[in-house]
Amino acid sequence: MITLYTFASPNGQKASILLEELGLTYKVHKVDLVAGEGRQPDYLAVSPIGKIPAVVEELPGGKRRRLFGSGAILLHYAERTGRLLPEDEDERAEALSWLMLGISDLGPSGLSKFRFAVMAPEKIPYAIDYFKGELQRIHAAMEERLGGSDYLAGGAYSIADIACFPFVAVAAKAEGNVLDRYPNLKRWHAAVAERPAVKRGMAVPE
Repeated sequence: MITLYTFASPNGQKASILLEELGLTYKVHKVDLVAGEGRQPDYLAVSPIGKIPAVVEELPGGKRRRLFGSGAILLHYAERTGRLLPEDEDERAEALSWLMLGISDLGPSGLSKFRFAVMAPEKIPYAIDYFKGELQRIHAAMEERLGGSDYLAGGAYSIADIACFPFVAVAAKAEGNVLDRYPNLKRWHAAVAERPAVKRGMAVPE
């Protein structure tokens, strides 16, 4: 049995989309980050710095395996199932590169812009403009890549697309016409959003 520890956020949605795409059976434990559940000892034993998503697998013999962080979860299950990661070496290299961009650049820049522009009690124009510029740079890079391929890894949908989609989706929802500047990115966003597993994964947790 797989237990997914998650919250209604783009990082959590990456893991639920993946599990839905792979058709794996899992149960959901909503981590109430607002109430401080992420800082409780029981959850820190699963995710050492209290972030989501995380997964615990119940294995034969009473053994338990944990995975914490969306990147580790995406890569682990793609490799274990042999799906959502291209076999072609060139496309695999692209998939891994865009996967890491989603984890280390797109996600942190999107979250940082939200924190400084919306959550911070004092608005710091330098920080807001900096992370806005970072997002524009990332969106422009994705736009160029998607001008020559259907998906980020190439011709096939992969964990690279899963890693990036929720943050593009939240930007499109928050800013309305932001994708109008990036027609290739807008086309990709619409195509990924229509996948049944993506729709289910984006709704987790209810």
